[in-house]
Order: sequence, then C-alpha cells, then structure tokens
Amino acid sequence: MTLLGVGMRYETTVAPPRWLDRLMFVLFVAGLVGAVFAWLQEGPVWAKLLATAAALVVLPLVGVRGRITVDDHALTLAVGPWFRKRLPLAEITSAELTRAAPMDFGGFGYRSLGGGEAGFLFAAGPAAKVRATEGRSVVIGAPDADRLVEVLNEATAGEAA
Repeated sequence: MTLLGVGMRYETTVAPPRWLDRLMFVLFVAGLVGAVFAWLQEGPVWAKLLATAAALVVLPLVGVRGRITVDDHALTLAVGPWFRKRLPLAEITSAELTRAAPMDFGGFGYRSLGGGEAGFLFAAGPAAKVRATEGRSVVIGAPDADRLVEVLNEATAGEAA
C-alpha cells in the first residue's frame, strides 16, 4: 500500500446553514421551556417525560458538524460521536467534481438513497462524487471539494500501483 504524501491528507469540518443551526437552538429552547412548565403543572408523569424527551432529542442537533477525513487508509465521514462511515481507499474507484444540495438526498447529514447511493451534505454547492466497488457511490459536499477529489484520486492511484 502506498502512503499518502504529507501534503495529500485531507481534513475539513462542514456545517449546516446558519438558519438551520438557529432553528435547532430555538426548538431546543422551546422544548426546554415546555418541559419546565410541564413539570411545574399538575398532570400525568408521562406528559412530563414526553416534554422532557422532546427537548433532549433536539439537543444533539444544536451545533452539529460533519467531519470529512482522508488518511493513509480510508475516507471517513463523521457526525459528532453518533455517526462514522469509513470507506477504505482500496474500495474507491474514482472521484469527480460535481454540485449537489442536501435536498437532492432528502436532507442534511448522511442520507442513503438505496441502491448503493448516498450523500453526505450540509450545504448546497461543490461536492465530490466518490464511486466505489460494487456500484456504490457517495456524494460529499465540501467547500473545497476540488481538493478532496484531487486527494482521493491521487490516493487511489497509489492504491492501484
């Protein structure tokens, strides 16, 4: 296996649009206020627990970020401590520059369309379409997607050698 040169590593953080970050924060605060009022009122415990659960479900989405990394062995897509998808470089057949939007894949973050196609998008714009063995592909949105394509193509050329 050929190791990537020092300059050929890739690492970046991607974030959803500011409006979505703010919306998640507002939903969390609203859920928290609702939970506090539910616990201060008379009523069934299940209603109080439901209100608390609603606030806690939104909390991890406040300030969520995606991480894209290419090292000597794999392309890794991660969202916080909850999600990690690794694609070994040996399984990547090509990478090309494209454009994509989260709604092309049904939303923000990692989305699988089935049939081996997936997207990892937090904003509309430049993206890398990465093709892998067995007809799989993933579209990865990144502000510097051209650099990601360059790194992946160089890394996979080294793998083939």
